[in-house]
Amino acid sequence: MAMSRRPIQFLSLMFMILTAAATAPAASAHRPLWSGVDGEIIEIPDMSTSFALYQELSQPGQVDIYEFQAEMGDELYAGINIPQIDGLESYGVSMALVGPNLPTSDVGQLPIEAPEGMGALLFPSQPGDDFYEPFTQTSFWGRQSAEAMAPAAGSYYLLVWNPSGETGKYVVDVGREEVFSAGDFLRFPIWWVKVHIYFEHTAFLLTASGLMLAAVLTQVLRRRARRAPRPRPAAGMSPALNQQKLEPSAR
Repeated sequence: MAMSRRPIQFLSLMFMILTAAATAPAASAHRPLWSGVDGEIIEIPDMSTSFALYQELSQPGQVDIYEFQAEMGDELYAGINIPQIDGLESYGVSMALVGPNLPTSDVGQLPIEAPEGMGALLFPSQPGDDFYEPFTQTSFWGRQSAEAMAPAAGSYYLLVWNPSGETGKYVVDVGREEVFSAGDFLRFPIWWVKVHIYFEHTAFLLTASGLMLAAVLTQVLRRRARRAPRPRPAAGMSPALNQQKLEPSAR
């Protein structure tokens, strides 16, 4: 019995997604995260797993605050990238790591008051390596990154802001370990659409949606055509006689 075409198409799609995930470079294999309400502290589940948070400073003077837990000696990594959107070519944001037992010399340069007893490391915007991310087919202008070892156990914070108060979009990536579950690969189409909405690819999404709709409609019409009833032979005639032209008999 021949295998149905639908499972074959599904397996082919899953193979393409798994191949894309496996061959994507380390900088592009971050698990995407989106925050909730503006102004709220954004929790990072852990700093070892690679996450990418697609964010926007939508108001002048806005400061985004990320919170995470770390143990003494944990490796802490965070990087800033700017989505390649018209008007953001020279855009940049400052980033600061705030936590226990960090130096206090940069605390006075923070945009908000640090919790009592905490120090800070400041990482101003600077050009980095631009890159193309094949997992979602998007491009970024690279900016600064921060690497440190947690000097003590406890709560830490990442602050992101624009010193001039300018609004704009940025992506902060954290962690090193690429961790994806089977459910994540099933969520990939949703992630892909959300990332392209973030990149303001409206025309592209409309075109892609139109092509997908056309493909679906074509498949539906083909299936209906295959299922349409065929003409039946007239009663009392064999199929062969029904299909041939009858000639008047000679007298």
